[in-house]
Amino acid sequence: MPAQQPAPADTVDTLLQSAVQSFSLGQYAAADDALERLMALAPAHVEAFHLRGLTQHRLERHALALVLLEGALRLQPDHAAAWSNTGLVMRALGRLPEALDCYDKAIALRADFAQAWGNRGNVLRDAGKSLQAMDSYRKALELQPDYAQSWHGLGLAYNDLARWQEAVAAFDRALQCQPDMAVACLDRGNALRELDAFTEALSAYERAIALRPRYAQAWSNRGVLLKRMGRFPEALRSYQEAIALEPDFLDALVNCSTLLKEMMDLDASMAMNRRALALDAECSGAHLNLAICHLLRGEFAEGFAHYEWRWQTEQLRAGVRPFAAPQWSGAQSLAGQTILLHAEQGLGDTVQFCRYAPLLKALGATVLMEVQVPLLPLLHSLGGVDVWLRQGDALPPFDYHCPLLSLPLALQTTPETVPAPEPYLRADDGLVARWGQRLGPARKLRVGLVWSGRPEHKNDHNRSMSLQHLVPLLGLGAEFHALQKEFRPADLALGPAALGVQLWAEALHSFADTAALIMHMNLVIAVDTSVAHVAAALGKPVWLMLPHSPDWRWLLGRDESPWYPGMRLFRQQAGEGWAGVVERLCAELSRQVRADGP
Repeated sequence: MPAQQPAPADTVDTLLQSAVQSFSLGQYAAADDALERLMALAPAHVEAFHLRGLTQHRLERHALALVLLEGALRLQPDHAAAWSNTGLVMRALGRLPEALDCYDKAIALRADFAQAWGNRGNVLRDAGKSLQAMDSYRKALELQPDYAQSWHGLGLAYNDLARWQEAVAAFDRALQCQPDMAVACLDRGNALRELDAFTEALSAYERAIALRPRYAQAWSNRGVLLKRMGRFPEALRSYQEAIALEPDFLDALVNCSTLLKEMMDLDASMAMNRRALALDAECSGAHLNLAICHLLRGEFAEGFAHYEWRWQTEQLRAGVRPFAAPQWSGAQSLAGQTILLHAEQGLGDTVQFCRYAPLLKALGATVLMEVQVPLLPLLHSLGGVDVWLRQGDALPPFDYHCPLLSLPLALQTTPETVPAPEPYLRADDGLVARWGQRLGPARKLRVGLVWSGRPEHKNDHNRSMSLQHLVPLLGLGAEFHALQKEFRPADLALGPAALGVQLWAEALHSFADTAALIMHMNLVIAVDTSVAHVAAALGKPVWLMLPHSPDWRWLLGRDESPWYPGMRLFRQQAGEGWAGVVERLCAELSRQVRADGP
């Protein structure tokens, strides 16, 4: 048999050039076809192994890509680019330590390899080492100052560290180097959104969309921003565009369902959540949104069941407690058992749901209660608790535990069976007496006011108002006392004292003081904050001012609450803002003042 002739060089070169051209145009299948034919002619062609490995990576066939790149390295162990691209594949496979090792090998072979330095930064970011990643990005930029991808990576590392202004500057440099870099526009918008530079952020998202009209992530993030700007119909259209482009875009589905819930279109929100759960049955955001929709409707069995998924959400995942004892589900007998009830989320939640402790005591349990430190002096008045603990205290032994907001599910609470003793908390008698001496005798109807909560609260923009909104109420002949401790600069600039509002922030050292002051009020008018819960738990009449999209606990379509019999709910109607609520409050308070007068 005659010896096989070597492949003609021009055929190999032609196939390689064809593959390179197809690859550069993003025609990866055509590139792979040319490379497969080349390798049949030249089985030991290093660049064919290398480029075909990279092509398979772009086709997201990472396992085959790795085999091909490792083949290139067996043929040429000092091939720096092959080491670098093997790092790309290792990163795609989630094998971060091996990816980092590949980049280090590439850099050892070529210290001036800017792309390897930049990709090394990407791996370090993935591993949660953003500060180290910055060093790699800066080295890449020192070698190649116009390297747009490393400017972009540096911006992302700044984002990781919440250094938003520096992130924006890095994204700007990326865009100077590569003006059509849509992803840099997107991430620039994200950083600007965190800086509350909403107009600039919107421009950044819209530039990303202009560059890539089918950029679903940009449409979705634009929706997030428009929602924060209060432009709900535009936000909805933006989410809908993202979902039309990518029907299985889970984040967009969940964010859209959240928006629909806030627009009070609960049917559409629930349908969107079910669509999300059909894609991912363990999507915690969709479960939580469904929980809130059910709870708003008073469908407690379904709502509290879905609400258990709150522990899987990004906001609460870090708060999961790794107890050895099981969580009490309501099925296990508590007779002769010790149960730890522990606070979660806000102070108002603790005040609202601590009411369940006496029920567990009646089931035969020894009840331990762990709560936030500021509430402890007040909550000592609650019955049914054997041992009080501050968050952070060492815990004694117990047989079961239960987060406070899981108790309604465990006890199968319905709106009709909410345990609503009135009152179930009591202010300290000595403090009540001291506040009585400080206030002196009442000459008018005394009204406690809370118009804003903590600015850090995720829903504060929705639940709080400015003092300016309450000015019509302040001229109605009552005596007004602020029950809150924090005030916005704009409210202080109005001069609350000149408007007839007595401020007590400096004298309110704990909720025990707040409770004692509340006991001297005839009425409390408040937005949805912990003070409203405290006043209602003390048995005081509370008029609660609610936004159009209320918290789930206040249900829908009713002006009273099953949780607090002495509470009246004043709800915003669609599109009216706080003005309509205050107008109705003024009418009611005028009647109260006249009834209280001589």
